[in-house]
Amino acid sequence: MQNRWSDQKAQRIFQAKKIPLGIHDTLIGNRHLHYAITGSDSLPALVFIHGSPGSWMNYSRYMWDSLMLKKFRMISIDRPGFGHSDFGKAVHLQEQTALILPVLKSLKNGQPMYLCGHSMGGPVVVDLASKEPGLFKKVIIVAGALDINQEAKETWRHIMNVRPLYWLLPGAFAPSNTELLYLKKDLVQLQLSFDKVKSDILFIHGDEDTWVSIKNIGYGQQKMINAGNIQADTIFGADHMIPWKNQEKFREILLSLH
Repeated sequence: MQNRWSDQKAQRIFQAKKIPLGIHDTLIGNRHLHYAITGSDSLPALVFIHGSPGSWMNYSRYMWDSLMLKKFRMISIDRPGFGHSDFGKAVHLQEQTALILPVLKSLKNGQPMYLCGHSMGGPVVVDLASKEPGLFKKVIIVAGALDINQEAKETWRHIMNVRPLYWLLPGAFAPSNTELLYLKKDLVQLQLSFDKVKSDILFIHGDEDTWVSIKNIGYGQQKMINAGNIQADTIFGADHMIPWKNQEKFREILLSLH
C-alpha cells in the first residue's frame, strides 16, 4: 500500500533485465529527494513525475524498455511525501517544485530535457517549467489537473484528514489525501505561473477519463499564452490510467518526442 519498492528490490529487478539502474538520494534543506536514472548520460533526458499516490517505480517498465533506452536517459522522481522522499510528509505543490528543480538543473548535459507529469504530476510540471523556462524543451501533461473549477468538491477528504481518522488511510493514500486537499488552494496560486511557461507543450488525455476532466486541455491552452507550440493528443477509449492501460500508445508518443 506504500506504492514503492525498496532500493534493493529495484536493483534486483533491473539487474535481472541487465539494465544499469542508478538510485540517488539527495538532501535539500531538511528534505530528502529520492530518484532513479537509467540510460546513457549523453542522451536527451526524459523526466517522469508521478501522480498521487505513486513513486518513481510507476515508470519502471519504460525505464527498462530497449527502444526507450536508445533515445533517452530516463529520470523518475519520488515526489516529496512519496516513495523514499520523506514518505508520509506531504507538502504543497510549490514546495515540491522548489525541491525537485535543483536536482533537474544538476542533471543538465547539454541535451534537450523533456518533462512528463501524470495527473497530480501535471500541475507540478507546469510549475517547474514556469520557474526555469529555458530548461525544458517540451512539457508533457498526461491527464493533468490544472483547472480548479474542474476539481470535485470531495468533502470527505477534509473529514479523513483529521486525526485519528487520518491514520485509517492505508499507506500512500494518507499523504495523497493531504496533498489533494492542498491542491485546491495550490491550483489558485498556479494561475500566476501559466504565462511564465515558454516550453513546447503536449497534452495527452483520455476521452473516458472520469477522474480528471479532459476540459483541462482547453483551460491549459488558454492560460499558457507564452508557451511554444501547444499540441493535444486525445486517446479515444482511454481513462485516467494512460501510462499503464495504454502503454503501447503512450510509449509511441514518448518515442516520437525526439
